[in-house]
Amino acid sequence: MEPITWIVLALGLLVGGGAGAGITAKLVKNNEPTVVIDNSAATVQAETAQALSDLDLIEPLCVAEYVSENGDGLCRELFCWAQTNSTTGEANGVACEAISNLNNTQTILAVCEIGTATYEDCLDAFRERK
Repeated sequence: MEPITWIVLALGLLVGGGAGAGITAKLVKNNEPTVVIDNSAATVQAETAQALSDLDLIEPLCVAEYVSENGDGLCRELFCWAQTNSTTGEANGVACEAISNLNNTQTILAVCEIGTATYEDCLDAFRERK
């Protein structure tokens, strides 16, 4: 074989191989599905978590004036319940129920001390309903 034949053969293989590889790559790339990521659920979840962790409802009950007049029980309880709804999950329902139970018990004892019924009858009435 003559040298020109070898050159033509080599160029033909290079051009043909390159063209085949290019066409194959183009076809494979066009067949890949386009992935569209929908983040609307994550956005709604983030907005909901932000709204639930907003402490604007609790602030008036935690100011020094309110706490000095009424105690800090309601502030503690509401703050605890707000933290159970947050994404951090810092507080759990058991802890909040314990605070709530303590607040309710203190209220019952205070009401029974100033009530018109006897102290034991008052406690029995609350115990039946509690």
